[in-house]
Amino acid sequence: MTTELVIVICFFLLMLGAVAISKQWITKSMNEQALEATKASRTIVMPLRLQAYERMALFLERIDPNQLVLRIHAPGLTVAEEQNLLMTAIRSEYEHNISQQIYISNETWKGITDAMDDVITIITSVAEQMDSFEGMTYAEAILTVSAQKPIIPRAMQILKADMQRFF
Repeated sequence: MTTELVIVICFFLLMLGAVAISKQWITKSMNEQALEATKASRTIVMPLRLQAYERMALFLERIDPNQLVLRIHAPGLTVAEEQNLLMTAIRSEYEHNISQQIYISNETWKGITDAMDDVITIITSVAEQMDSFEGMTYAEAILTVSAQKPIIPRAMQILKADMQRFF
């Protein structure tokens, strides 16, 4: 009887060892697969993320009042016409780049949208003060007000700081 008990115990210990080795091998294999998936993801996602940072930097440059007014302004426009063109340009740029938010942090996206909102506020508030003026005076007033507020440089700093976490 004791010999049988010893055999059963040895068999049990042998099976327990086999299970432990199998579990360890499966865990190692799963970790290697996860590491490979992460590497593959990085090779796909990193270029997309870099492109998102580039596009958001371009977005900020394009909505910078200095660039926007120079690009949009045309002689002979009324304040309302120029305001409409400026707002349309901002909306168009935003709609073109909205999908980039999935590649950047929430804080950075908020910094970018806050900058856009601040530019819109300048455009709107200056227009409210200049109803009867010609568009050239309006454009100059926007440039004057925006020169006093570092809206775009502040947003660009947020964007660059976020990007530097990955590169």
